[in-house]
Amino acid sequence: MIPHQSALYLAANLLLFALLLLYWAYVFRPRWITERMLLAALLSFSTCQGTALLWSTVRLGPWAIAHSYVSTMFLIEAIVLVYLLLERLSSQRGQGAYVLILGFVIHTCVILFVPPPIEATLQISPFVRSPWYLLHLLCALVAYGAYMCAGVGAIGYFVTRLLTRTRLAAHLPSSQDCQMLTRRALVIGFPWLSGSLMMGALWSQLAWGNYWSWRPEEIWLLIVWLILSLTLHARTMARWQGRPLALLSFLGFILTMLSLPVLARGLPPAW
Repeated sequence: MIPHQSALYLAANLLLFALLLLYWAYVFRPRWITERMLLAALLSFSTCQGTALLWSTVRLGPWAIAHSYVSTMFLIEAIVLVYLLLERLSSQRGQGAYVLILGFVIHTCVILFVPPPIEATLQISPFVRSPWYLLHLLCALVAYGAYMCAGVGAIGYFVTRLLTRTRLAAHLPSSQDCQMLTRRALVIGFPWLSGSLMMGALWSQLAWGNYWSWRPEEIWLLIVWLILSLTLHARTMARWQGRPLALLSFLGFILTMLSLPVLARGLPPAW
């Protein structure tokens, strides 16, 4: 990866850290931070991260998203954009403090521990050179971004309930707001994950002659989709409200995190 791209991702990381601090300042001192400042900061990070991703795909080719570095960076962009949409749908802003902690930790770990793709050595498996694979992976990453927002909402629910009798409870988002974040994020993620499974089936048919090959990434996506479907069904049942729904959402969040390493396996020697 050329230095300019690395510099853009590093700049995006610094913007994300500043955005994280801004949201936590909003949680404890809402009069100091306006909603326009939060929106401007979100758009600044999204623009910087999006520019870096666009530069990567232009210099390395669109199939470079099969590389774990680029795919995870796209995931961070998806998390922030999905949260921005969720924020526009509600009048609450405090949940962003939780979401951005997750985004910043993942973004920092990628920069520190995942080697970026190098143009001279980037070799894409011929099975990946299909628009159906590209759509399959992009849809999955958007769905994962939504599911991570849902999981963070579940974590926020438990944190709020745990700190109910402390002074912090007056500043933190309410458990109802966290559950609303989870529900709306699950609704956004479901069609994207369903679309990813369908695109993956079409790609598998063209690549191997069958719609299902029982590869690890297919199995993981199916498991996450089943948990997501179960959670969406449970949210309409009265006895599943509150802690059970948060636990089920958190389980899906853990499975999503565990499946990330096998989601983008489009480079040799995977196949």
